[in-house]
Amino acid sequence: MYATLGVKANSKHSGELIGTHQKLDKAARRMLNKYLPASSHKFPSIDEILYFEGSRGPDGLKRKSPGVDEPEHFIIPGKDDGVLIGYIRNHHYNLVQALKKNNRERASFEAAWLAHAITDGLTPAHHYPYRKVVDELMNDQDYKRLFGVQIKGIMRGRNLAEAARNNWLYWGAGGVMTKHIAFEYGVAYTITPLPLKSLVPKDIKKDDFQPSNFEKVFYNALERVDAMKMYDEFLQKGWNTELVVRTREVLIPEIVRAITLAWASAFLEAQRGK
Repeated sequence: MYATLGVKANSKHSGELIGTHQKLDKAARRMLNKYLPASSHKFPSIDEILYFEGSRGPDGLKRKSPGVDEPEHFIIPGKDDGVLIGYIRNHHYNLVQALKKNNRERASFEAAWLAHAITDGLTPAHHYPYRKVVDELMNDQDYKRLFGVQIKGIMRGRNLAEAARNNWLYWGAGGVMTKHIAFEYGVAYTITPLPLKSLVPKDIKKDDFQPSNFEKVFYNALERVDAMKMYDEFLQKGWNTELVVRTREVLIPEIVRAITLAWASAFLEAQRGK
């Protein structure tokens, strides 16, 4: 999803134009206020969390140092390699520890990156086997040095013609990454005009707020999202009214619900451990 679209790198206004991650985080933080009103002030505020999104979040890392310790937030439903859930689990654990120590800066960082990983993991465009495709189109080096700057995603080949072909398959009209970007644009433009209250899941209950069920919450949400086959339909038909409706009424509330309950579980676990 987009977190830095339309603003220069490191801007304090990162994400204000079209910031999908930021808007989802705002909705989730509002949910904590509603369901944990007496103690939600002990959790980082939305301003503290959003400080570590945009240019200071995972997407910003890709721009600052492409290929260096980049988190890969991809997951193939039904063929989970454990990488993404490992990121989620680590951020959740670190968030619990930071909350126990009242380290708000570290807690803000972990809350932001935890939410980012969950959001990407529940985004249908992240359920495509990109790594397999990239490995087929690239050689051992993922980057080509162009004018002294590392450029991510430049496909290589054994000769100029093959390199051109590989780049077209990746970046050209109908290319793998072009389609990925187009899907996320559709989600971004769907969510941008919506008020926060419309992003809140209607089926969330007080009993859902538990200290240790965040992984189950994520996988249940992943199963529901995968069942809609939104990216498959997008690849065949492009964006249409039905996809917009499913994004607005199902996908976005599922993501907000997962973020909210992951944050809540970390907070409740930290409070229980004190």
